[in-house]
Amino acid sequence: MKQAGLDLGSVNTKLVVLEDGERIYSQVVPSRFDSVQAGIRLLKVYRAEYGEEPKQLVVTGYGRVNFPEGRVITEISCQGRGCHAYFPDYAYILDLGGQDAKVIKKNAQGKIVRFIMNDKCAAGTGRFLDIILKGLDLSSEELKLAADAKPMPINSMCTVFAESEVITMLAKGIPKPEVVAGLFKSTAQRLANFVESVGHPECLIFTGGGAHYNLLIRFLEQELKGKVVIPPEPELTAAFGAALLA
Repeated sequence: MKQAGLDLGSVNTKLVVLEDGERIYSQVVPSRFDSVQAGIRLLKVYRAEYGEEPKQLVVTGYGRVNFPEGRVITEISCQGRGCHAYFPDYAYILDLGGQDAKVIKKNAQGKIVRFIMNDKCAAGTGRFLDIILKGLDLSSEELKLAADAKPMPINSMCTVFAESEVITMLAKGIPKPEVVAGLFKSTAQRLANFVESVGHPECLIFTGGGAHYNLLIRFLEQELKGKVVIPPEPELTAAFGAALLA
């Protein structure tokens, strides 16, 4: 029996299909301000390719309540279920998405026991990092150099003010790699404080698009004084959890 999880995110929409608990299909497409239509397109492509409907469908993410089919489950529950499948022994999850950040704590059985969200502004989200990095117009070499650069402190975590701060640094001749290192270090400090408002993990599961930034992972481990583990495809964890719950 095939079961599907559809995660209607603010930046990307993700579909995972399982058969007998094994993943047979996955796809990610940009949401483009309408995750519901993105989800409809994803299911249409799957049906055209496989010539059948998933027997069970769970829908999660920001657009879930407006989706015309499937059973609705919150992204907190789906994220927890997906992470528990990969890391059953670790309790704490940091999900850094495009629109918000979440810290989730689960117990040994995978049940969610506590969570908090930061969804009031872009600060400390994947979107914040994407905007600043895009504005810097980095070369691949500059991004590599950031790994060994001295981090320049970025005091503001408001996207608008942080952009202004970065522009001022560059105007003063501060090298881009130092600015990038400072951006990731400042973000890691903010995220570490966010995580520690829930608990003090020896090992943190890190999911979402933000988990693709290796330098952020390194600074986060330094700030938390612990280990950070990443699922195989961190952007698909909630969709995978939704498919398991289906």
